[in-house]
Amino acid sequence: MRLILALLVVTVTGCKVTKYLPEGELLYRGASLTIESADSVNTDELETELTAALNQNTNQKIPLIGYRNIWRYYKFEEKKARKPEKYADDPDEIRGEEPIFFDENVVEAVSDLLENRASNNGYFLNEATYSLDTNLQAREVAADYVISVGTPYTIDSVEYFWRDTSVARIVNAARSTTYLERGIRYDLDAIKAERNRWQEALKQEGYFYANGNDFIFLADTVTGDYEVDLLAKLKTDVPPQDLRPQRITEVNIFPNFDLSDTTDRGSINLTELNGLNIRCEDCPLRPKIIDEGFYMAAGDLYNPDRHRKTLQRLASYNIFRYISLDYEDVPGSDSTLILNAFMDPLPRHRFEGELGLTYNSARYVGPNVRLAYSNRNLLHGAELFKLEGDFSYAVFLGNRDQIRVPTSGIYGLTASLTVPRLWLPNRRKLIPRVLSSGTVMSLGGKLESLSLTLSKFSTEIAQLNLSELADLLEENPEASESVSLLQIKAEYGYTWRRRVKKSHLLNPLSIRLQDPVVSNDEVLDIARNLGLAEGASDANTSATSRFDRMIVYSPNYTLTYDSRLDGEDRQNIFWQQYLSMNFNNVFPVGSGTEDIGRVSSIYPQLETDLRYYLGLTPKLQLATRLHGGIAYPITDRAIVPYFDLYTIGGPNSLRGFAPRQLGPGRTAPVNNNLLTSSGYGNLLLESSLELRQQVTPLIELAAFIDAGNVWTYKTEFEPLDTDFRQGDFIDELAMDYGIGFRFDLTFLIFRLDLAKPFQIPYQDAVNDFQIPQKFVGDPVDKNIRLVVAFGYPF
Repeated sequence: MRLILALLVVTVTGCKVTKYLPEGELLYRGASLTIESADSVNTDELETELTAALNQNTNQKIPLIGYRNIWRYYKFEEKKARKPEKYADDPDEIRGEEPIFFDENVVEAVSDLLENRASNNGYFLNEATYSLDTNLQAREVAADYVISVGTPYTIDSVEYFWRDTSVARIVNAARSTTYLERGIRYDLDAIKAERNRWQEALKQEGYFYANGNDFIFLADTVTGDYEVDLLAKLKTDVPPQDLRPQRITEVNIFPNFDLSDTTDRGSINLTELNGLNIRCEDCPLRPKIIDEGFYMAAGDLYNPDRHRKTLQRLASYNIFRYISLDYEDVPGSDSTLILNAFMDPLPRHRFEGELGLTYNSARYVGPNVRLAYSNRNLLHGAELFKLEGDFSYAVFLGNRDQIRVPTSGIYGLTASLTVPRLWLPNRRKLIPRVLSSGTVMSLGGKLESLSLTLSKFSTEIAQLNLSELADLLEENPEASESVSLLQIKAEYGYTWRRRVKKSHLLNPLSIRLQDPVVSNDEVLDIARNLGLAEGASDANTSATSRFDRMIVYSPNYTLTYDSRLDGEDRQNIFWQQYLSMNFNNVFPVGSGTEDIGRVSSIYPQLETDLRYYLGLTPKLQLATRLHGGIAYPITDRAIVPYFDLYTIGGPNSLRGFAPRQLGPGRTAPVNNNLLTSSGYGNLLLESSLELRQQVTPLIELAAFIDAGNVWTYKTEFEPLDTDFRQGDFIDELAMDYGIGFRFDLTFLIFRLDLAKPFQIPYQDAVNDFQIPQKFVGDPVDKNIRLVVAFGYPF
């Protein structure tokens, strides 16, 4: 204890800065504010505004330590004076903070500012004074302000006098939604907002030069009773062009503009189309496509909405790094404009590559490679073509003789074409109604491959009487077989956006095909026995699995609403709604399926992702999420393909559990087995609650709780133990809680979460040695789980 006190005394003594301060200078410690008013006057809003007006540019003093940063500043100056060549430009040297000295002129100016701010808020009867709290020994001073205010003035009436009839017509039409209602407290900010509202109303009518500062309000307070009469009028020195609607006489477009090019613009090749002058050498876009991007043409009045839509439409082409719409006066005229549009195109071709290493809780590790090529202007119509390939290969880290699936691989290739316009009849009539639109086409394939160690399936081979595999295993005890699943998907659809917050995606054509690839049909019998649907079956309809041949027609629609796209609000909502109608034709494969015909299943699929963000303070946010989905059968049962089933767990779901560690229902996970039904369901419910606190601009802390699970629902003719039951819903929810750290690296968010499960639905089944589906799962793990990810979880 004595050592700690001694160190503290040395630190305090060492950080004393009074010996460094210039003669007569005092350190400024800041200011306090007291508002004096009658009890009947509420000054809460006034206090907030006046406090913000105080001079808060003060010196930081650490309790028990003192002005350490100022002490560092003077120490650095001493070293720099001795060896300027060494310390002047050394970025690693601690420089401290330069002291802020008391300035009486600044203190008096703040006193005048307080009186002005009070008057701006309707407190015309006010007086501000200040006193100084000086500590000569510590060489520091603070200012204490006191402002006395009377009853605030309220608006009694607002009169208008306009010398221009056109301006009068437009402004008077906007008076129905005025901010200046009779009886409200006089507020200069409300008057400024009213002037800006008139400015926007005039701009909507073509008044390009309209300015809120062209209006003036005269106030009369002689009526008494703390009321003020306002008179709104135009200033006498308003420029003539501010009072004239501006008509566009020329639209000059330079789609391939180079800021460093000094070529005379008038000498560039000219193409005239629908009131547009397109000047371009080696033009990146066809003239017709440029025409579709412009909502303005020669002869139109200036309109800010059309200006904004043009910018948004051109930006949606995604081929320009620079877009500028500039207006210039026509010499000798005060009512006409020339619009010059300058665009600088991006490079057409882009190659990307990623190389990573993946590891999961089942102890599989392997490389992951992603390669992508994109052409952002394939046919000179802003068509975006993408070709993406994914390759991953995983090997079991343990003894391969102890695992059923020692290796696995996923190989995928997808080609897509996005055209920023609707390929529909009469699309020109549709374009003015939307901010952006597009046609989307894609064709992709994925091959999943599993290597099977046959000796680990000897029980199934004997039970199913698989003679060929038995003979193979007898000849070679280390024999292995592979099973692959080929998935092909083709889609054609439309995307459009009528408002910034809301977007739509409609895919009238969506066809998916999956086909198993094996060298021996008996391997499929093993897969069927361990597949995704292990429920009841009859003689005519065998239990289907993820390895059956399927063709699915799935027209779908997605609605996305995101209020954050229209500026920052205290409350924001994100809502994504997915709806599809699925027609699945299943063709069972494997030995003994020759007499089984096609099996059909029709199921609509509904998925909702709803998020709510509430800003409690500027640095504290509450975020909630509700995510649910179901594939609901219209036929006797839902035969849902592997790629339409839901899983839960992982960095963007229940963070206390690994992906596929939960469900369906109370099913316990079986580690190292890629063939079981564990982890998949056709019904999903999950929710999350997260409190996010920004500590610094770089670091954010979070506390969270997650809950959810997946279930099966009418996937077989007879009920399954994994089916959703309302009475068991709460008991079958998995739950976790934890804390997280987020690091804002500007270009991405790096996230570390620590999550701990506290309710595990399969815990009783494992502890009591009950067998929900032919097996007992892995031991229950309630240890804290570290999640490393990028971006927010939701």
